[in-house]
Amino acid sequence: MIVRNQNRLYAVLLLAFLALQQSCGTKTPQAPRTESPQELKEAELTRKETTPADDPEKAPETSVEPVSKERLPESVLAPPEKERASAEVNYNTVLLTRASETPADSPWQYRVNRHNDVVGFEFSNRGGNRILPKRYDIEKNLLFTRDFEFNFPDRARQDIHVSISDWAASRDGQFRLSELMNSVMYFFPRTYVPAIRKGGERVVVTLPTGEEIEFDSKTNEIVGGVFSEEPVDLNPDKHARKFPGINYIGKGVLVRAKSRGTDPRLGTVATITAGSLDSDCANESSCDQCQVSSKELWEQSGAVRFKFSNDMEFEQYLLSRCGFGFRKRIS
Repeated sequence: MIVRNQNRLYAVLLLAFLALQQSCGTKTPQAPRTESPQELKEAELTRKETTPADDPEKAPETSVEPVSKERLPESVLAPPEKERASAEVNYNTVLLTRASETPADSPWQYRVNRHNDVVGFEFSNRGGNRILPKRYDIEKNLLFTRDFEFNFPDRARQDIHVSISDWAASRDGQFRLSELMNSVMYFFPRTYVPAIRKGGERVVVTLPTGEEIEFDSKTNEIVGGVFSEEPVDLNPDKHARKFPGINYIGKGVLVRAKSRGTDPRLGTVATITAGSLDSDCANESSCDQCQVSSKELWEQSGAVRFKFSNDMEFEQYLLSRCGFGFRKRIS
């Protein structure tokens, strides 16, 4: 009886042992999982982002925010950044107003392109002074002004110029764009991009020649430098009205064209002078002055660019066309 019970116990233990061995045995092997192409791509990107490069020059950049490029209108005097401006008219600039330092100062506006580069600045004499006794008042439709625009598209040498416009009322008291008295000036040598800065009670503008013009910071009257000015002509007869009386008294070469209500560079005659013109000049040949058709100097369609993108080309033109060059250079 005892032997039979022992045999039953051995059998139970044997069965338990076999069951335990089965539970601990090797499982049936399965085929390895294949990663999808998207998972492989994500894994590769993760590896590139987290693995440092062996070449120190190709090491991943840090996540520091880049410093935004800013060029204030009080620009540092600098040479043009390129020779040629865009051959197309680009409407990608924004006109901003420079805050006045004091309430009495007249602010100027400056134009920036999509790269935040300053490509021009402008301001106006709005009257109440010896140059323009009549005052500007837009609410009363009184638009008396003398406007100054300093333009340098693309910060290129090719088309650096100054535009000056006088606006006065006609006999019927109306102000019409067709009656603006426009003048455009190009200065040579074009060594610098024009710059503007505030200094005390003066606003100082530097021309491409490096010469300076001083304006009253409150009225924008010319008070010094290589420009002198005459009062705005308020003659109600638009046909008798004179163009802006701005006189250049510097040492560079000046190209100037004028027109009423249109771009002076189109369909006009331009006057070229070397240095300031003597008041007792008897004729053009003795004054280093000549007149040429505007189509010789500017493209007559599109962006209306100056045809000579560097000074050497223009001086060669002057020597052959006018008989003088840049003999009176800026020292």
